[in-house]
Amino acid sequence: MRGARITTAGLTLVMVLALGACASGSEPVPPPPGVGFDYQLGGDYPLPDGAGLVVRQWSGGEAAAGAYSVCYVNAFQTEAEPGHPDSATNWPDGLVLERLEDPEWPGEHPINIDSDQLRRTAVEFIQQRFTECQAQGFDAVELDNLDTFTRYPDAPFDRDDAIAYARLLVAEAADLGLAVGQKNTPELLDVARTEIGFEFAIVEQCGEYDECQQFVDTYGGRVFDVEYTDTGLVAACEVIGEVAGVVQRDLDLVAPSEVGYLHETC
Repeated sequence: MRGARITTAGLTLVMVLALGACASGSEPVPPPPGVGFDYQLGGDYPLPDGAGLVVRQWSGGEAAAGAYSVCYVNAFQTEAEPGHPDSATNWPDGLVLERLEDPEWPGEHPINIDSDQLRRTAVEFIQQRFTECQAQGFDAVELDNLDTFTRYPDAPFDRDDAIAYARLLVAEAADLGLAVGQKNTPELLDVARTEIGFEFAIVEQCGEYDECQQFVDTYGGRVFDVEYTDTGLVAACEVIGEVAGVVQRDLDLVAPSEVGYLHETC
């Protein structure tokens, strides 16, 4: 990827250290800054040329050999797919707000985190996913739908609840040697590193929505942005392409063998 600021030898050393940290359960190791990456939530496939970081699903995904691997966990909402381990029927009783539904992803419902007891019950459920991420060799986790508190005005939880829940999740992951990335949510950048403990960011469409610089101001080159439009890619590359990771993917995040696959970089 143009603009990457790490040598092959340096990247290899970082990967070795990161993998060793996860295996031993020692201190989490953040990802290398400015490295090319890929976002593979639609299924694992060989990394494109220049990609040294990859995001894959916790359920059915595996860490990529020789790359910094981030484990995707939908920690703030249920999964819509019937039979998925994180579908609404599999979460503990009393956590799923079934009366509320994600308008963009029908079948996904927010998790109620408006009390310490509910948050700790949810963390216990998610901790099992973290353990699987560690067992599969991942170096870090991405917690999706961190911004849920901004999208459900009728939900019983708020920003403070999201911060408290995220802080608990980061602590659980850190105990397993996993770094944790902030997902989107510029509304939490003021507390993301200091109060919550995020070490990097996975963002979507920061170029499209003119948010990229905010994340780089907080995380430096440890920002990895996924764009879904040509205009978004151009905007992100202009603002952060020389210091951070930027990729354009198809909206369905399909594998190269499938119709519609797209993978472009700066």
